Amino acid sequence: MKYFQSLLLAIILTAGPLAAEYTLVDHPRMFITKATLPALAEQAYGSGQAARDYALMKQEADDFLTRGTLFQPTSEWHPPYELICSALCYLVERERGNANAGAYAEAVKKYWGDGKILSNVGNKHFGFYGLVFDWIYDSMTAEERQKFGYLLGGWLYWYTASPEITLLNGDFLYNQTWGPAHLNVGNTRDGICPKLFVALALAGAETEHDAACKQFLDSFDSRIPTECIPAFDQMGGVWSESYGHGNYGPTKVIPWAFEAWRTATGLNWFTLGSPTTYLKEMNQWAVHLTVPFSNRTAYIDDNDGANLISSWVETAPILASRYNDPVAAWITESYAAETWSAHWFYYPWQRLTIYNSNGVARTPGQAGWPTARLFTGGGHVYMRSRWDDPDATWAFFGAGPRFAGHSRDDEGHFMIARKGWLVLRASGMGHNDGDYYQGGSMPFNIVTIFDPQETFRRLDPGASALAEGGTKNERDGGLIRHVYEAGGGSAVARGSITAFKHDWRYTYAAADMTAGYLGTKVKEVTRQFLYLRGEREFFVIFDRVDSRNSAFPKTWFLHIPTEPQVNGSPTEVTAGHVYSYTDGNVCTWLSDPAGISQSGVLSQGKARAFLKTMQPASFTLTKRGGKGYDLWGNPHELTALYNHTGSQSGQPPQAPWRLEVEPNSKQERDYFLHVLEVADEGDTKMSEVTLLEPSADQVGVKIVPTGGGEAMEVLFTRTGKMSAQVKWGAAQEDLPAVVDTTISLGGRGDINGDGRVSILDAVSLLVLGLRNPADTKCDFNSDGGYTLSDVIDLLRYLRQRASYPALAAVEAGDDRR
Repeated sequence: MKYFQSLLLAIILTAGPLAAEYTLVDHPRMFITKATLPALAEQAYGSGQAARDYALMKQEADDFLTRGTLFQPTSEWHPPYELICSALCYLVERERGNANAGAYAEAVKKYWGDGKILSNVGNKHFGFYGLVFDWIYDSMTAEERQKFGYLLGGWLYWYTASPEITLLNGDFLYNQTWGPAHLNVGNTRDGICPKLFVALALAGAETEHDAACKQFLDSFDSRIPTECIPAFDQMGGVWSESYGHGNYGPTKVIPWAFEAWRTATGLNWFTLGSPTTYLKEMNQWAVHLTVPFSNRTAYIDDNDGANLISSWVETAPILASRYNDPVAAWITESYAAETWSAHWFYYPWQRLTIYNSNGVARTPGQAGWPTARLFTGGGHVYMRSRWDDPDATWAFFGAGPRFAGHSRDDEGHFMIARKGWLVLRASGMGHNDGDYYQGGSMPFNIVTIFDPQETFRRLDPGASALAEGGTKNERDGGLIRHVYEAGGGSAVARGSITAFKHDWRYTYAAADMTAGYLGTKVKEVTRQFLYLRGEREFFVIFDRVDSRNSAFPKTWFLHIPTEPQVNGSPTEVTAGHVYSYTDGNVCTWLSDPAGISQSGVLSQGKARAFLKTMQPASFTLTKRGGKGYDLWGNPHELTALYNHTGSQSGQPPQAPWRLEVEPNSKQERDYFLHVLEVADEGDTKMSEVTLLEPSADQVGVKIVPTGGGEAMEVLFTRTGKMSAQVKWGAAQEDLPAVVDTTISLGGRGDINGDGRVSILDAVSLLVLGLRNPADTKCDFNSDGGYTLSDVIDLLRYLRQRASYPALAAVEAGDDRR
């Protein structure tokens, strides 16, 4: 009976979110409730982390009692933390029976004065004002609630003119729809999160905005489960506008909104959606996005390379608590309480009000996370040699659809790091508004197909933008520019990951980027990306590029942080900056932090990269860079042969050099085959790499690692469906032509595909092993085949997990350090 009940529940849940009437609890209702306040007050005066966090907030509140003013009262970017600290102290001290607790609430009300500061004057942090209103609700008289609530409630009409979710000039996957983390008017359209805080604060306060509050809450209650969650399912854990635009708002405020709704209504919408929906997968993304040598998030799209711990600490406590995520708990506990006040833009109210340490904080390595993951929505693949080691190798490869306006057109782009950057994107943070060069394809490591008649969007930012430090973005031969294109919220084809497989020896991904280029110039553009782990590490990159006109030049680009050395005889084009080679096929260069302060580097020493071009058979290699040549246009666009210096191009990351590979013959179909070896700084010679062409339709390489390691052979097909083979000694493995989702849906042990690892998987493994022992899912312990030991090892793994029930479902046997 219990089995059928579970089956019925699963059918109901997969059919979609259940309609539910929401009922609001009494104030306080956002993040703190009457039910949770006693424990919070006890912890605030205990001996743990919560007590240290509270001491900092109480110190700020005590200072505000004396000072009476905000440090930055007119800043749109600086939240009113004095008021947040004071309101929280009011609740805690009142709960502890402190007779002077009311002074903290009185200080807030005194600052609000006649209430006009809550309207469209001052610093306009209406979302935080709503939170503070909720927390000091019981301290206010009915007259005060009406006075303050009347002005605060006007924000429900901001931008949309209607107190409901309208998606006016936006969608659920656009950052301004949710609002930024400062909960202010800047870059706020619908402003779902700050308006939710206002509506939850004022609902039932008997102001003239009662109907408007209900209208907004009804809108949230109906539209989030039915429209927003399906969009989150489609997008997955990667915020479609990058960690830059995401961390500015959505990676913070969306969890805040869901948590405020949960505490106010008891409806836990964190459980909605697929196993790879945005909220469930976002912590995986932030951590995989982080490069080992600096613990900073990678410079993908317009991200600014923020430190993982400091940039994620306002989100991690929620994810740790709602999903029992041990890695989110580790991030939550890693931020030292003593550093909060030094950063000022942070105060630990999320950690203090939401998170309770339960002893399950684990680093990714301790939690057994696999060393690679595909995020199916965004088409991002992240891989590394191992966790918890600043000297580890890290790489990114991506191809996915466009969901929102800020999404860069960079399908097929890849990046590699070890002890600093080895391969990255062009210099400067860039922004689509001013640095138009950053809005096209030139900053990325892709193949361009140059049609001199192609028409691109966003060529010139205009006189005013140029005056403010913007730069042009002429025809570059790259992908269609969807950035800032009208519409959004649903997938627009640009590229897709067509195959993915992760194993302790390798990570493999294949991508089709044909739809990303204009159809009048290309018939096919694909890339296969293979990372081979071992004592010597290799990346094998194979591109098939078929143009509609043999006269269209094809250029393979690679952006690197230090000047490369090339074997061969250079032709000097521009002294010190541009050299071409017709007889050079091996380049080498050293890693570099790429503009990050050396004090922020955690790794030791440098790494060396070797790159060998195996195809085309005849090609010209150009190295271009140095000051004044690091942001050059496409070499075939005569109007773009200058350095595209924008307002932010001097900021990190810095990639002052790039390599360009072009076939010497003109033909419609070309192949680019490269092997990049990651070595130590002192290595002087690349491992032996030779070309393999066993048949007319196969091409590949044989790699004999320096030091006598096991030889490897990799083969790709030149036409038809993308396929590949890898051979270690006598053992050969066919790489899949489809996406293997075992990692994203629970790990290698998730045999039955239900998104988790349980005893049912052991039963499924036993049955599947008897029926089809050749199925790779049966090889739980990665020893090369299925035996009863796989079932036994899975059972042991389950028993180990039982000791830490909060551990997320992870892959076992993947990281053989």
